[in-house]
Amino acid sequence: MRGLLANLESTSELDTRTRLLDAAGPIFARRGFSRATVREICSAANVNIASVGYYFGDKLGLYRQVIAEVHLQREQRFPIPDPKRSGSGGGPVQNGPEQNGPERSREELYCLIHTLLSRMLAPGEDTWELDLLMREMQNPTSVLEDLVRDFFEPMLVRLKKVIRQLIGVNATSIEVEQLALSAVGQCLYYRVGRSVVRILISETDRANAYNIDSLSRHVTAVIVAATEEEALLKQKKQIPYY
Repeated sequence: MRGLLANLESTSELDTRTRLLDAAGPIFARRGFSRATVREICSAANVNIASVGYYFGDKLGLYRQVIAEVHLQREQRFPIPDPKRSGSGGGPVQNGPEQNGPERSREELYCLIHTLLSRMLAPGEDTWELDLLMREMQNPTSVLEDLVRDFFEPMLVRLKKVIRQLIGVNATSIEVEQLALSAVGQCLYYRVGRSVVRILISETDRANAYNIDSLSRHVTAVIVAATEEEALLKQKKQIPYY
């Protein structure tokens, strides 16, 4: 009997914790961390107001866990692609002389950008989740560093690696970082500036040319062109003038 009661208590605790997380996410996204109140969240979750302190320590602890849950869900749905696989479906790279050449690097760059855009624009995603992440970046709390380290840095590391392959071994760290951040910035724009895009671009054009696949090809082409320009400039600097 005691074992049954313990299981019921454990289930009840899990249910309370889950209800708090489910209620807190949309409220934090809509009102922001500073304006959202523990009382409001507990009322929406239909739990005792002391539950936040019991399960998460305080409001910041709850907020930190909500951010972590959102990050984990998006990472699981859209994982960073395996460098040994490529293509929109994640199929294996074909063996051949270009497997580790520029074409292979361009394919990997496309996959990384496609993953970034999917995390930001994929249909069927809860709007509040992305709104919460965008709000945290625009009005940061102490949670932002964890968000950047866990959510953006692994992708940035991969982007820098493939961009360095495209420019060449003589690329400076600054050149590589600027291009990697440029790729991230272009992807972010299509989320942050989506209302502007809706006004400027017709619905038909948005459906045909501004979907995730099309935007991935566009951003990839821009970054590849920039890497080729950087490589060309480096070659010119090495040519002696008499």
